[in-house]
Amino acid sequence: MRANATLRIGIAMAAGTVAAGCATGSESPAAPSSPATSPSAAPAPSEPAREPGDNPPATGWVSGLVTRGGQGPCYGFTADDGTRYALYNADGKELTQGDRVKVQLETTMIRIYCGPGNLMAMTDAEPIK
Repeated sequence: MRANATLRIGIAMAAGTVAAGCATGSESPAAPSSPATSPSAAPAPSEPAREPGDNPPATGWVSGLVTRGGQGPCYGFTADDGTRYALYNADGKELTQGDRVKVQLETTMIRIYCGPGNLMAMTDAEPIK
């Protein structure tokens, strides 16, 4: 009975190791990586393929419409491409609902609910005239 448990653990660890090796996309040390040895080989992608819904939200400056304003810390924002954001800014920046603005977005480690949309930190905002 104990041998079965040990065998299962060993198999699980081996499968995890194989899966981890596949996920990193690294080549084995025995395989040459020079294009001269295999001219028909395509270059490896820098990131694994993603599903359509897996795209991370945009960072940097994004323009759009304020859908929920106020003095913060939470705001609603819809980008020009239709992406909905739930923005967080602890500085208390005043945004007016219905205004067109461009906001500077960064990912955030804070996990709070600021309404529907992709939660992002808003580091700056400027009106669009």
